[in-house]
Amino acid sequence: MSAQPQDDYDPDDPVEILTVLPEQYHEQFRAEYGTAAEAARRPEGYGQLHKLLRRWRLRALAYSDPGYEARKEAARTGAGTWVPARDAIPGWEEMAAAAERGTAG
Repeated sequence: MSAQPQDDYDPDDPVEILTVLPEQYHEQFRAEYGTAAEAARRPEGYGQLHKLLRRWRLRALAYSDPGYEARKEAARTGAGTWVPARDAIPGWEEMAAAAERGTAG
């Protein structure tokens, strides 16, 4: 006997994404999903659909956070206290140099 999951919950399921995603983003999600789903009818397009669903799942989590809009506005206007990436992200200087060289590391 093999172990089976108790439910079939898939966080990348488009219905699950729409459940979490605020209404104002539904139209954009549906449009992008439709395009990706059509492309996924070809085997080489499946990977793009998978990536799109993962990105939208993460967006849905961010967009549904109660403080998201305030943080977005603060970023847009430059309000608030900010920490430079080089101070907040370990290895930033090396990553930036690699990106300028066009290498991964």
